[in-house]
Amino acid sequence: MSVPTSTQDVPVRSTYADDDRGDGMVAFAGVMLLVLGTLNAIEGIAAIDNANFFVNNTNYVFGDLNTWGWIALIVGVTQLLVGVGVFARNQFARWVGIFALAVNAGVQLLMIPAYPFWSLSLFAVDIVAIYALCAYGSRIARA
Repeated sequence: MSVPTSTQDVPVRSTYADDDRGDGMVAFAGVMLLVLGTLNAIEGIAAIDNANFFVNNTNYVFGDLNTWGWIALIVGVTQLLVGVGVFARNQFARWVGIFALAVNAGVQLLMIPAYPFWSLSLFAVDIVAIYALCAYGSRIARA
């Protein structure tokens, strides 16, 4: 095994691989924001309209199904706008996205009486997307 005798013989480690690390997670978070926004908008409209697929005669911590429908609709539209902002590489959209996902996680936990398994599924997706934006979202500004 030969020892490099000059700096020209030393292999240079590429930093491009480190720059690309996490781009897939940021793209995942953007897609999840768009998907969750669409689902929340549909769920909000259905709750406002008192659709039949929600559990009847449920007791909520506060408000009723109509109230939670409006909240889900507003959060959904916010998530759709933020999802577009994440793909536009906007750093402000990253922070608003983290906030919108955290609010949606809380909303989904409070909507468990209306649709239990669906709410828990959306809660889990919110947590993964929050992780993606927190851990790898700083790469948005460098792109």
